[in-house]
Amino acid sequence: MEMLKAWFNGTRVPLLPPWLALAILLGIQLASLPILFNIHFNNAGDIYSPPDAPAIQLRNSLFKEFPNDEAIIALFEGDALYSPAFLATLHRAAQKMERHPSVDRVLTLTTVEHIEATDDGFAVSRLVDPNKLDTRTPAEWKARVMSDAFAPGLIASEDGRAVALVVRPIFLKESLARRDVYLALKAAIAAEPTLKSVHTATAGTVAQTVEELHSIWRDSAIFIPLTVVIGLALMWWVVGRVRPVVVGGLAVGAVVSASVAGLVLSGQPYTPITAMIPTLMAAYTTATLLHLYAAIQRARVALLKRPQRIARALKDTFKPGLFNVLTTGAGLLSLLWVDIPPVQTFGLAGAIGTLMVFLVVFILVPPILLKWDTPRWPRRGSGLAHARRLAAAVAVFSLRNARAVLIVTVVLVLATIPLVMQVKVESNLIKFFAPDHVISRSTDKIENKLSGVTSLEIVLTGSSRDSLKDPATLAQIKKLQVWVKQQPEVDRAFSMVDVLEQMNSAFRGEDLGPNALPTNRKVVKQLLLIYDGDDLYELVNREFQRGRITLSLNVHGANEISRVIEKTRAYVIAHPIDGVEVDFAGFGRLFSDQEDRIVEGQVKSFSSAFLQILLLLALLFHSFRGALICLVPNLAPLFFIFVMMGTVGIALDVATVMIAGVILGITVDDTIHLYHGYLHRIRHGVSPVFAIIRSVESSGRAVIAISIVLIAQFSLLGLSDFSPTAHFGILCAVGLFAGQVFELLLMPALLGLRHRVK
Repeated sequence: MEMLKAWFNGTRVPLLPPWLALAILLGIQLASLPILFNIHFNNAGDIYSPPDAPAIQLRNSLFKEFPNDEAIIALFEGDALYSPAFLATLHRAAQKMERHPSVDRVLTLTTVEHIEATDDGFAVSRLVDPNKLDTRTPAEWKARVMSDAFAPGLIASEDGRAVALVVRPIFLKESLARRDVYLALKAAIAAEPTLKSVHTATAGTVAQTVEELHSIWRDSAIFIPLTVVIGLALMWWVVGRVRPVVVGGLAVGAVVSASVAGLVLSGQPYTPITAMIPTLMAAYTTATLLHLYAAIQRARVALLKRPQRIARALKDTFKPGLFNVLTTGAGLLSLLWVDIPPVQTFGLAGAIGTLMVFLVVFILVPPILLKWDTPRWPRRGSGLAHARRLAAAVAVFSLRNARAVLIVTVVLVLATIPLVMQVKVESNLIKFFAPDHVISRSTDKIENKLSGVTSLEIVLTGSSRDSLKDPATLAQIKKLQVWVKQQPEVDRAFSMVDVLEQMNSAFRGEDLGPNALPTNRKVVKQLLLIYDGDDLYELVNREFQRGRITLSLNVHGANEISRVIEKTRAYVIAHPIDGVEVDFAGFGRLFSDQEDRIVEGQVKSFSSAFLQILLLLALLFHSFRGALICLVPNLAPLFFIFVMMGTVGIALDVATVMIAGVILGITVDDTIHLYHGYLHRIRHGVSPVFAIIRSVESSGRAVIAISIVLIAQFSLLGLSDFSPTAHFGILCAVGLFAGQVFELLLMPALLGLRHRVK
């Protein structure tokens, strides 16, 4: 603690013993490695909602009585789908999947129920009896399937040229468990050549989360090493020395390993959101190292000896570096206001990681450099040697044209506000992948042949036992279901009403059409007494107090799903069902609820980051005006990011909602170094003009180098095939570039007007 206080006050103190510093640096990495093998990958839809969210509470309650609404759908297309040979192989695959411990039920032609009339009422049998495949011709089996009230649109296409095998797992909280079911289905299909030859698509909510899991693995395997390599390559180009780059590599490795290990120890899952933490930490560690190395380089230019160079560099960078960590940490901690658990985990882990960066760069790296970095640093010739002159030239231009720079900036802001207003809040699972991605193509094919894969449930809860046996209540439920079916977003709606109508028509021995629903309570009880199947009880519990209307939606965006929910809720308010409470559940409800949390979280996150960073800057510079001068240039790139989002149509989602906190926290770092150097020169009697230009010239090379490093590293994420990750990387890179431009233009202009410089 005394060491930190001495450095903070600008006095020289002994460094850690170099061997101890090296041992700690290597020890962090070695201790982290075993922990990393226990990393917990998960991208299940439930983890994006707080555990106490109403949708989660209702969903957990429904799972006690009803099956899971998520599924994997395999589609088969051909001309011989109803031949005994194909039906036999389809049934064998279904049986294999039914034996899987994580599978609840398999729905296909040979497993679903069919209600048909008999001489004494009706009977429940298999739609296609796997033990009697030779008793009918393929044309007869096809006719039977097409005449069924429920199969077309669910497990068979309307034209009969496609059939499906729908695997419904038990409620799985883990993506890896979903992947096991997904791989088991692929293996079951591959084991049957007849099935494999006509298998054309696999989709559904479970398949979507599995593809996201694959994206996490692919991105982590590619981008984390590349981020480190690019950072070290650019560091070598800028510094011109091998040993500092090796030390930098150890520092980056320690920070990244410790950050991910901390995530594992905290019990938090590794999601597409938290998977960006290693890239962020590698980039931020590289940037902080470059600030330290730039100070050492300046001390070398001043012809100081090696111990003096290290001491001088620490004196110049320690205090700004500390506040860099605090402001970046504040920006990341502001993400705790976003009520989406993976985003909150990203913010907390990132903030702790920045503290780790500070300890590694300013405590462990200096003694290692002092001991082993013995050759002289080059005074000239390393990469970006002319960047300082470029930065100074921009500063001079800004000072000479301060009013014009500020006026043009204000005009541009006012002119582009309409573009910012076009930014939409949207999350769309299918559009998270490219149109030519296998999951996108499979989803399109299945929705064209069958029905939408987005599940939504209308939950009906009666006031007492047997409430849902009342014919008047059933008639109101049917009225709601008929209205819902008419909505363009709904491909299919199914409830206990459909089963009762089918039973009543079969019992009467005739097609009753729209009058098939029983109007007498005794008839309802009689039908239920005869019924000996199981499918009905997937739609209503055995107390007949709670039921559900299952919807298959052909839309995938949170806004579109929300509109369906709001329209239906408005209809229910206008046409209430007596004695029945109506709510919404299912995967679609979880997804739609993200919209409100993203909007509210973005406002709170930005406000929190702005206020925290403003107060920290005021504390650092002992001036509220100075804090505003530093912060204003860093608001411009945020505005520019939202302009770009509105222009190209990038939505605010679970990934892009983090950008404001991340960019504001990172871009202000360079401003702190520039303004700190400016104040230092002012306090030593230097004129304001010279202080501004000399500060920019002195730190400009490091600032530009750091921007290049960060932009290159974040741009890597833009290569991801998972659009939230790609958009996050691209927008961060754009924001950092804009931050560099506005920093070199606006800050000198603001300082010039403050001092009324001519």
